[in-house]
Amino acid sequence: MARRTDAGDSRRTDTRDRILSVGLRLFAEQGYANTSLREISEELGVTKAALYFHYKTKEEIVTGILRGYIDDIDALLAETPGGPATLADREATVRRFAELQASWGGNLTKMIRQNFTEISILPVGTEVRESHRRMIEFLAGPEPSILDQTRAVTALAAIQSAHLTATLGGTSGEADEKARRAAALTVALEVLRAGG
Repeated sequence: MARRTDAGDSRRTDTRDRILSVGLRLFAEQGYANTSLREISEELGVTKAALYFHYKTKEEIVTGILRGYIDDIDALLAETPGGPATLADREATVRRFAELQASWGGNLTKMIRQNFTEISILPVGTEVRESHRRMIEFLAGPEPSILDQTRAVTALAAIQSAHLTATLGGTSGEADEKARRAAALTVALEVLRAGG
C-alpha cells in the first residue's frame, strides 16, 4: 500500500484496509451471500453511513479484496525474467507465489472457493482468472504440452490448498501452519520438477 503524507488520507486508507480485512474474513467464514453490509459495519464498530463512504456495495468490497490480490500477482509476474523461463526461474516464481499466498492467509482461498459462483460472475472474477492464466503460462514453460500445463495448474493448486490440510485435524498453531505451507511448497516444486 502506498504511504500517504496527509493524515486524513492515511486514516481513510486505514479504514478502507480494515473494511477489506473484515470483509475478507466474513465472506470466508459466512459466505458472500450471507454477509450483510450491516454485519461488516458492526464488526468494524462504524455506522453503515461510514461504511458507505468507502464502499457502497458488497461487490465493491469483494472487488477491492481481489484487486489487491491481482495487483500482487501482477507484481510477481513483472519480476519474472523475459524470454523462455528456465526450471530455476519457474521454481523461484512458485516460491514467491507461496510467500504471496502466505501473506494473504487462508481466508482468501477459502473466500474464493466458498463463493466461487458469486465471484465468477463479477468482472473482477474474470480478472482473477486472467492473472492465474498468465501465471500458469509462465510456470508451464516454453512450448508446453498438456502435461506441462497440468503440472503448472497442479503446482498452483497445491500452494493455494495449503490451508485445507488444517481441516484434517491436529493442532492449528503457527508452527503447524508453517509446516502445512512448507509441505504444499514441496509438493508444488515436486510437481513442477517432474516435467524437467
